[in-house]
Amino acid sequence: MELRKMMDLFMIHFLVIYHLQSLPLAHSFCPVRCLCYLDRRPRTVICSKQGLTKFPSNVTDIVEYLDLSNNLLTEITDNIERFEDLQYLNLARNQLRSLPNGIGNLSNLLKLDLSENNIDDVINIAPINRLPSLTIIFLSKNPIKELKNLNNSVLQAVEASYCEIKQIDDTTLKGLPDLIRLSLRGNPLKTIQKPFSKKLRWLDMSHCLLNYLNPDTFTGFSVLEELRLNNNPTLVYSTRHSTLQHLNLRLLDVSNCNLDRPGLHGFPLLTHARLSRNMIRLLPNRIFARNRQLTHLYLNSNGIEHLNISTFEGLVKLRHLDLSANALKLIHSSTFSDNIEFKTLNLSYNNLYQFPNVTSVLTSLDLSFNFIETLERNSLKGLSKIKSLNLTDNWLQRLPNGLQSSTLTILNIRRNRLMEVNNNSFVELPALERIDVSGNRLTEAIDPNIFRNNNKLKTILLEDNPWRCDCMQLYLTFQYLTNPPAKTLSYTLICQSPANVSDYSWESACYSVWNGQLVYSNNKMWGFFLVCMFVLVVLVGTVTSIKHSIKMKRRALVERRRIDRIQGVERLMLLQLRNQERQEASEQQQEPRIHPLELIGPPSYEEAVQMPRLTHSLDTLNEVSVENISLTRLGSVDNLQNKRKRSRRPRKRIQSEDNLLRREERRVERLRRERSNSAGNVSENEQGLRMTNATRSRSSSTRRQKRTSTIEELEESGGSGKNRPRPQTPSTRKKKRRTTIRDGHSTDDEDSDIQRIANNRSIVIRDLRREPRSGYREAQTDCES
Repeated sequence: MELRKMMDLFMIHFLVIYHLQSLPLAHSFCPVRCLCYLDRRPRTVICSKQGLTKFPSNVTDIVEYLDLSNNLLTEITDNIERFEDLQYLNLARNQLRSLPNGIGNLSNLLKLDLSENNIDDVINIAPINRLPSLTIIFLSKNPIKELKNLNNSVLQAVEASYCEIKQIDDTTLKGLPDLIRLSLRGNPLKTIQKPFSKKLRWLDMSHCLLNYLNPDTFTGFSVLEELRLNNNPTLVYSTRHSTLQHLNLRLLDVSNCNLDRPGLHGFPLLTHARLSRNMIRLLPNRIFARNRQLTHLYLNSNGIEHLNISTFEGLVKLRHLDLSANALKLIHSSTFSDNIEFKTLNLSYNNLYQFPNVTSVLTSLDLSFNFIETLERNSLKGLSKIKSLNLTDNWLQRLPNGLQSSTLTILNIRRNRLMEVNNNSFVELPALERIDVSGNRLTEAIDPNIFRNNNKLKTILLEDNPWRCDCMQLYLTFQYLTNPPAKTLSYTLICQSPANVSDYSWESACYSVWNGQLVYSNNKMWGFFLVCMFVLVVLVGTVTSIKHSIKMKRRALVERRRIDRIQGVERLMLLQLRNQERQEASEQQQEPRIHPLELIGPPSYEEAVQMPRLTHSLDTLNEVSVENISLTRLGSVDNLQNKRKRSRRPRKRIQSEDNLLRREERRVERLRRERSNSAGNVSENEQGLRMTNATRSRSSSTRRQKRTSTIEELEESGGSGKNRPRPQTPSTRKKKRRTTIRDGHSTDDEDSDIQRIANNRSIVIRDLRREPRSGYREAQTDCES
């Protein structure tokens, strides 16, 4: 024996090492677009919803869970037999019509899912009959018409819901000797002809088309325990003379059928019966007397209007009874006296106007959604073990003074019409742990003394009531409800009146009132002092800031003035410097001017720049005197004089000869001084001008010689023709001519221009005066010097 154990251990270690070594290699066999979990058990490959049209060929051989559901597979290759460790194969929601023979060699396959394919006959999947370990197969939503050819001695569960099976007979399950669970839900099943199975325990024929069931319909299923026949709208299995029978049936579901009576006396071992949503209107006396094992009975939504005293007699093990959504108006006090294990009774959604003063040992009573208007002090007297009472959505307007119950722990009075709660309403409920009075019409504060005997009370729900927030009255109630451990949530207590605190919580609406004495009553002086200090600080800060701003403005103004003064001094110095530079430049850069009479032809640009500027009218250029000889109307000036003949007007004012002489003397003296000052500058500038004027002097020497000869000829001839002076008239004698004779170079004097000619002859050029705009012309006087 020890040697055998050692050999077994050796083989286990060998297999573990082999699998661990093969894991890295297995990762390389994961198909594209699939998820592989080969490092956990069971080793899984998921290729669901990948649009596969062919079975993947590179799946690892050690896979244990292979999911190929929701693809477009039309066939499975025989290569599938290489998956020796495969335990669960999911091929649901494909387009398979058959299975290959190689699938029968999967010796470890436990579950096979072929639901929602195109399999129309069980013969096409015959290879599954050779699977030695298959326990569950899913064939739902396939066009299969019968299960006769399904033969597998180890198969325990068949899911064939929503197929096209219309009939079951004694040969249907003959090839499935170990079948335990069978689902034929949603098939067009109409007839059942004595089917047979020794081990079938669970059968689902709901949502079919069953009509009538004979009493011996399920006798072939000798060990059947649960039968589901719900949602067969035309089903009838019990009549006045016969009813469906089964000795071992434990659970029966025939809800939402066409039953007019319970018909349960053929099931002596029945424990759970669901008869909801049928057409049962009447419950005769002792109708459940043979169902002594019945513990859960559901008769809701049937339209039952009356209960007899002995209707539930004999149900000694009944624990839960559901009579909700019926039409009950009155219940006798002894109706449930025989149910010694009664726990829960549901009477909601009925037409009860009075509290049912029943005598029972039940622990939970649901009377919600009825029309109960009053509740008496001894209403719970017959319920000696009651723990939970639900009176939600009734018409209660008040609570009794001292409701009695030593066992009640939960009281639910939501959405009633309570307007007040008496001080003694809960005094005789010592075991009360939770009370819910939300959704009522309570407006006034609840005195905490009404809960003085409820030492176990943990939860009080008061929300959704139209509270009138009188803060002084609510203070004690709020303290009782919120002191730890809190019995309610403070934000659920909402005020409805007065209007200024509507939709405010109690705490928000009454905060200033509740906390006023604690904060301000003993510290008013301290608060006043703080306010005064704050005001003083604000005033000091304001004054300081104003002073600072004024000081800064003054400083900025002084600085701006200082800068302006400095800038003015700088500008003045700059102007002085510029004036000085201009004076020095004018003194150093005085060039000799060229007189127009020195030119023979039109001047060049350089000669025109050096010519003196004209300060008088062009009309005076026609009179020139040279050594007592008057040269008038020369050149173009003559033409201008001939073309423009104007009417002469007498002078309004004639300067005296003494003034002219004195002015002439001053001018001569000024010119002498300027000539002496400019003599030195000429010598300095002469060298610089020699180089620049060398070429110009050569070109202009010839023109000067020609001009000089022309002037000499004019002097000798004395003029002739148009150039001769006009004879003097009485008007012209009054006119005097003012002339100035000076030796030297030309200047820019405003009274006359003097030029030195090559032969040192002096030429007196008459003063050129500008002609007025009004046509006035100054009288001219010819004088010979």
